[in-house]
Amino acid sequence: MGLSLTINSVLRSDHYSSLEVGQIYNFEKTACSSFFTNTPLWLAHNDWTARAEISIISQTLAGNTLTGQFRVDYIYRDDEQEAVTALFIRMYAGISENYIYLLSSKEEYQQAQQNGQLVRDSLAEEGFIHGAPKHQLTRIANKYYTQTPEPLVMVVDKSLVTNEIKWEPATGGLYPHIYGPLNMNAVVRTVPVALSETGCFDIKNI
Repeated sequence: MGLSLTINSVLRSDHYSSLEVGQIYNFEKTACSSFFTNTPLWLAHNDWTARAEISIISQTLAGNTLTGQFRVDYIYRDDEQEAVTALFIRMYAGISENYIYLLSSKEEYQQAQQNGQLVRDSLAEEGFIHGAPKHQLTRIANKYYTQTPEPLVMVVDKSLVTNEIKWEPATGGLYPHIYGPLNMNAVVRTVPVALSETGCFDIKNI
């Protein structure tokens, strides 16, 4: 399994309780590639709350550890902070999670279980199977699955998927695309979902 996207434009850390524009701070990250040096970067909490715009002053990658310094160029506050945080969550939050999600029907799921893998028409048409991060499930379900009998969500452990997963842009953010059949032993559980009284999905507690 491979992920084609590295988030090397956002430094995530909960270590900086206070920030000041123009000041330089040290950082250390593990399991991290080098950050961009010729484009604006961002500092965010580990929960993706936006903190500041920053510039990398220096960085050294030794083995699995990246160390360096950054300068704070601009600090987000109030409504602007909320807006940038929402953007980060929409674009990136799913990448750091252990699971991806596929909407399906009970019939399709049972057939895939019998076959040991899920194959969809999109494999032949586009080369991949569409997945979703958790925060996009409600939007996708309401767009494509309101007429699906016995709909459900397949919860997929990314580490168990044998074919490559690429996070690629589509409407509303970045989405996981599985480039080949989905091996069903990667599906760790399923969650039935249903339309509300208003005729819409509101998928929570997955």
